[in-house]
Amino acid sequence: MNKDDRKKYLILKDKSVYKGLIFLAIPVMLNNFIKTIHDIVDMYFVSEIKGFGTSPIGSISVTFPVIFTFISLGMGLGIAGTALISQFVGANQLEDAKKYATNLVILSLIIGIALNIFAFFGSPAIMQMMGTKGYILEHSSKYLRIRSFELPALFLFFAYTSIRQASGDTVSPVVLGVITIVLNIILSPIFILDTIDLKIIEFAGLGLGVSGAAYATVISYLVLLPILFWKLLKSSDGITVGLEYVKMEYNVAKELIQTAIPASLGQSFTAIGFIVMTSFIISYGDDTVAAFNVSNRISSLILHPAMALGGILSAYVGQNIGNLNIERAKEAFKKAMILGVLLMSVGAALILNYREALASIFIKDSPFALELAVEYLFFLLIGLPLMAIFQTFIGVYNGTGNTKYTFYLGVTRLWLLRIPLILIFKEFTDLGSSGIWYAMILSNFVISIVGFVFYRFIDYKPKIRIG
Repeated sequence: MNKDDRKKYLILKDKSVYKGLIFLAIPVMLNNFIKTIHDIVDMYFVSEIKGFGTSPIGSISVTFPVIFTFISLGMGLGIAGTALISQFVGANQLEDAKKYATNLVILSLIIGIALNIFAFFGSPAIMQMMGTKGYILEHSSKYLRIRSFELPALFLFFAYTSIRQASGDTVSPVVLGVITIVLNIILSPIFILDTIDLKIIEFAGLGLGVSGAAYATVISYLVLLPILFWKLLKSSDGITVGLEYVKMEYNVAKELIQTAIPASLGQSFTAIGFIVMTSFIISYGDDTVAAFNVSNRISSLILHPAMALGGILSAYVGQNIGNLNIERAKEAFKKAMILGVLLMSVGAALILNYREALASIFIKDSPFALELAVEYLFFLLIGLPLMAIFQTFIGVYNGTGNTKYTFYLGVTRLWLLRIPLILIFKEFTDLGSSGIWYAMILSNFVISIVGFVFYRFIDYKPKIRIG
């Protein structure tokens, strides 16, 4: 039994569904964990920029929803690729899988380049529209402009990850992801700081400040480009890209885009909603911005297992649907839900009492910002099981190809629940910035109920032509 056969057996036939979910999710968890470590390291070095308080952290933090808006299109294409290619793999129609993979790569590159151009020229206006001023406006604009050159490589990486996960390979994308992140961690202090003190040796850095963090990230992804092209064309296992399919087929591209649009729109509306939400957070001052973003980074360390399970569930469900193994696909959904909630409950319990110690690593000069972070972390951590439920629903909606429900769920959570609640708490209560935390946990609770309602309309029918 070769590597591809072992992966298919694990997903389609192994007696233990838990074993398959955990085995496939562990590499993704590791990659997500290391990515968060990178983000935290980045934030740490940015916080070491002297003389500007929490403004350097704010300059990076406020760009996140904007960058997420851009990459949501790439993520949507990746979701579509996983849903459709995994069903072809499950049905053993490997040539069709190869054709769809090739079209996915071409679409991803075209959109990535187009967004690179738009973000480069539009970054100052975008950040100004978000309500940033002074130091944060200047440096967030520069940061976003530099990061725009990352988009083509990042979109290609999304396509590659989608293709490999659809084949049941969660390790290869992680290996490349870890290389990128480790390189980024090494480059970040060199580009950000004037001086790097390693205790045993001290040497000069480039001292580029906030812009240095962006340069480090872009260089790390550009290094990845030739490796990605080589692995997409020459991999000895799994689905590869075929040069015979480089000329895009209208029907294939149309099907990918139609499947991607709801997921992309859901991600985009979510990201735009976060831009609106960030503008509310900015109105409370730099301390609230810093507390919000530091707390999110810390809680995401615990959230990654649930996110990994949701992502793997898409491929797991997709392959079983393609194999016409519907009961196993449904069983995978139920067991992923149980596993995710259990992991989030344990993780939250372990870290709950260490909130202040963790937040104080990044917030050094503002007792008020630290107090806000400790309060916000409490709500984030007790709400993590709800996030596990949310991520599992996203996984099953995407895996079955019912991406419109991904869109409905994301839009409902942010636009119909969270943003109105933030406004209500802001205008009609004296909770101050604490109203943001209440709005977030309430929206996560209600959306978990909504997710169960939407699930009743999910069909497990193949979205491809089998045979």
